[in-house]
Amino acid sequence: MLGSSAASSFKSEDQSKSWPLLLKNELPEEIYFNVRIRSGLTLVRSIPELVQDDLVDLFIFHFGTAIGWPNSVVKQGILFGVNFTSEFGFHQSAFRSLNRSSRLKAKLRAILRNSIKYALFFAGQYRTRISKRELEDQIQAVISLAQNKSRHIIWIQHQALQHRSIFVERLSYLRYYKEIIRCLEKFKSQNFTVVTLPESFLVQDNYLLDSVHLSEEGHQELHKLVREAYEQF
Repeated sequence: MLGSSAASSFKSEDQSKSWPLLLKNELPEEIYFNVRIRSGLTLVRSIPELVQDDLVDLFIFHFGTAIGWPNSVVKQGILFGVNFTSEFGFHQSAFRSLNRSSRLKAKLRAILRNSIKYALFFAGQYRTRISKRELEDQIQAVISLAQNKSRHIIWIQHQALQHRSIFVERLSYLRYYKEIIRCLEKFKSQNFTVVTLPESFLVQDNYLLDSVHLSEEGHQELHKLVREAYEQF
């Protein structure tokens, strides 16, 4: 199993409640189940991981849609509390502070960050990393490489909630998400299963505060979906 931070119990040393470990702990001991989490995993970043893999019975991928989020082209350093040099500099906090004063500061920081995003966007400095036209080629490359290493593949396509994102981000994210799903449809077969999150899954209870990473309840629900796909093989 290879996944982004969306497959982990985010920022927790105890991963036992993440869906990969929930699945692993259910399987017979003789089944070797290797779990690898790579923060910021993209299609291109997964290729070196796959090249090093041996032949396996099943690959499970859990990809986010980080490539659909716009990013700042400006690499200014730290300004107004935002790290412009980090790809995660504009991300929302995943946890709510217990301190009321800290929560107020976090809300003001979020407003400031969103204002900066709009300013960068209208200046042409806030845009996605890759062109939509490159998506299909990247997906094909990952799947072709995986098919050379395994007969069976489960591809979990993560989906974030959008209510805390600005309009520009929601629009970009949705376009890329739809394009990814369209590309994956071409590969679906008895040996290639795509797991997407149903509408009923897309509620705040299944996500952390950042509306991207999964809560404990979200991991339990996703574990059920993956288990159903796994049992088909």
